[in-house]
Amino acid sequence: MGILFQSLNAGTEPDLFTLLWVSGLVLLIGAVVVYNIAQNRYRRYPTILALHEWVFWPVAVAWGLTPLLTVIGVPLLLVLLVQLPALAVVLWATFVKFPPLIAAANDEIRRRRYVPPPRRDERARPRPTPAGGRRTHRR
Repeated sequence: MGILFQSLNAGTEPDLFTLLWVSGLVLLIGAVVVYNIAQNRYRRYPTILALHEWVFWPVAVAWGLTPLLTVIGVPLLLVLLVQLPALAVVLWATFVKFPPLIAAANDEIRRRRYVPPPRRDERARPRPTPAGGRRTHRR
């Protein structure tokens, strides 16, 4: 319990100190790379792009602040107070907010792709006029 309230530095907790600042940088760089790849790959799917936004920003902020907070020597409790709400937002967006939206978008994509347009009745098609053109007026 005492580790939560003492400042993090290389002298008191060298393994945890190194783990936090290195993992913060690695996860921040990884989040930026995944975000940029997703912007190109899913540009036609706005719902999935919105999910990536909801996941990217909490991860980028939390793991971007973690190396800074670790290096300046704040207590572990403050680092956790940054990390846990970010994790909660990511989990909420991934498992609560976006699954129904993605399911609805998938249904719409399937409907557009596999349902043929309605057949027109043969009588509703315009017939050629004696001059060879098509009638544009309605009866």
